[in-house]
Amino acid sequence: MSALGFSNDLIGVFNSLPALALLGVGLPLAAMADRLGYRAFLLGSGLLAVLASLVLSIAGAPLVAVLAAGSFALALTVLEVLSGPLLAQVSAEAERVSLFAVNQALAWLATLVGDLLGGGIPEAVARTTRSSSASATSIRSAFAAMAVLTVLGLPFLVRLARSAGVRPVVVLPMRDLFRVDSARFLRILLPGFVLGIGAGMYLNFVQLYLAQRFGLTPGPIGLILAVGAALTALVTLSAPSLARRFGITRSIGLLQAAGSPLVLGLAFVMTLPLAVVILYVRQLALNLQAPLSQAFGMEYVEPQQRARLATAQTVVVGIGLGGIGPLVSGFLQVRGGYQLAFSVSALFYLLAGLIFLRLFGQVRLPSERAATG
Repeated sequence: MSALGFSNDLIGVFNSLPALALLGVGLPLAAMADRLGYRAFLLGSGLLAVLASLVLSIAGAPLVAVLAAGSFALALTVLEVLSGPLLAQVSAEAERVSLFAVNQALAWLATLVGDLLGGGIPEAVARTTRSSSASATSIRSAFAAMAVLTVLGLPFLVRLARSAGVRPVVVLPMRDLFRVDSARFLRILLPGFVLGIGAGMYLNFVQLYLAQRFGLTPGPIGLILAVGAALTALVTLSAPSLARRFGITRSIGLLQAAGSPLVLGLAFVMTLPLAVVILYVRQLALNLQAPLSQAFGMEYVEPQQRARLATAQTVVVGIGLGGIGPLVSGFLQVRGGYQLAFSVSALFYLLAGLIFLRLFGQVRLPSERAATG
């Protein structure tokens, strides 16, 4: 979007659109998935991702590119929403945290490959065409590879949709589709909402931060992100042992709060190696708590409400991560640079961790009792 000429504040506005779309369709979708099963929603989202990636790889008009990118993000969000209930459904309590951690690690290994391709392909095209690797044409070549990979992934998604494990645990009467444990939902959604705002102010601008502050091109940026993904994939596997030693809820809260001083450091550091180290440590801390947080949510509510909680979490976090966060960050960057935007982001990271510890610091889940028993 920067290559197409959009300013940082307008990029923040466009980044918020998928979150707003999910806000309108997310909860009804989750209620239907809980009742009808996940098959149709897996297949529908997969097909939308394929179509959007194909359009994005050939789109020349800025508006078409933005709409395709938003559709692709929305499709992947729906798939992410359903992954939690699926994993919880096929796992026993004693193995759930480990399963979520392995799933998260595999996702980061995929991210590693994606970062390398996303940075390397534009560089290769630029050398071939003797153009800039930061141009829209060079970057669009990476989207073509993304479209191919999305198509290749579709058969695996179809196979998953055909498996018996995608059927709902309990088929609810239509009148109960939107009846949930409101108190539990609100308690678990509040810290996620605050964390989403903080993360959205930072994560949506990492590539631009590296490009604009340190003058990096897509190749080096992709390499930096790929190394971070490799480290994250390895460290994420230690989440079960961390949970056993310190407890799931305490680990989640402390790791969320740890993002605060790290993002604050990124706001003011002007040395690239130091910035990269801080970026990695923040990424490791926040993604180490991710499988723990996901497992916590799936155990905190009744099984028949898991898809709705997963969607509610994605919607609420998405409002912050893809909506309020980038919108506010882009506005602040235009007025006070990354120093102001990332400083405010750090405050939200700290608040999220403290709120989670205040609400759930004494909670022990069935999986923890099963592991110690």
